[in-house]
Amino acid sequence: MVYFICAFEAEARALIEYYKLQKDPNPPCTLFSNEEMIILISGMGQDNAKKATEYLLLKYPHSDDDILINLGICAAQNKFLVGGLLQVQSLWSGSESFKLKVVDSTLQKVSCFSSEEVLTQVLDTDIAEMEAISIYKAASASFSPSKISILKVVSDHFKPFKIKKQFIIDLIKPHVKEIETHIQQIQGETDVR
Repeated sequence: MVYFICAFEAEARALIEYYKLQKDPNPPCTLFSNEEMIILISGMGQDNAKKATEYLLLKYPHSDDDILINLGICAAQNKFLVGGLLQVQSLWSGSESFKLKVVDSTLQKVSCFSSEEVLTQVLDTDIAEMEAISIYKAASASFSPSKISILKVVSDHFKPFKIKKQFIIDLIKPHVKEIETHIQQIQGETDVR
């Protein structure tokens, strides 16, 4: 099983359509699934991400072969193109930091600051977002480090604006095949370091 956690449904929309996932009408969180994949919509922020990840871990038994991916948008330094798909290799917030296992692929590897609020100033990090560290910490108790991945798509250069759903969908949609390849690489455990 492949589990995705996204803050917004718009971040998951391209995958929902590509994999023909069906919406589950019952859970306390918005959830889409088929026989091989579950996408949980957490809502924005670290608290929502933590609660959603904990819900997923309690509700859905998983095996050692299962994968958990956090997919979402992020702010990035100017050297990263808006719309670029990035793989997080290090993650930090406050005094906590984690080095992640990464798939050896063409995806750019980045450091990520996981903020508790929307940032309007550039930090000394490649990218910033608001959910990854909570998801990583909650998932690492149950998933092998080589089976957790964080993928982010650049939405802005630390100049936040009211982002429309269609803008997010259009940012992520071109990367569906790359994401599928990323999943296959993790499943095969080829070149994970």
